[in-house]
Amino acid sequence: MAKETALEREPAREQRVREDEEPWFRCALCGHGLAPERARIEVDGAHEHVFTNPAGVTFTVRCFREAPGTAGVGDESTFWSWFRGYAWRIAACARCGAHAGWSFRGEASAFWGLVASRGSP
Repeated sequence: MAKETALEREPAREQRVREDEEPWFRCALCGHGLAPERARIEVDGAHEHVFTNPAGVTFTVRCFREAPGTAGVGDESTFWSWFRGYAWRIAACARCGAHAGWSFRGEASAFWGLVASRGSP
């Protein structure tokens, strides 16, 4: 995953065509398709994981092998990674820019952990 400073957006027409073909995991804010359901994967033995970040916010994330409806924001980091051996980077909704989850990149693979729910600290 290359470094970027702004959201990279996918052409809207192409995205709509793919969204009409199958079910998608969607942005909670605007309804934009983030990842096709067929891209669901298990990481460390499960599709869904619950983690708490350093600020005390608890997230339930679901894992996907691809998330074309997201855009990477900021630099990758290995600090406080929820998945051992993976660097993480914020993933935002490519339509509205809302925080949608994280991309995770390891030596041999990459995946996305998209937010299914979040709780207060």
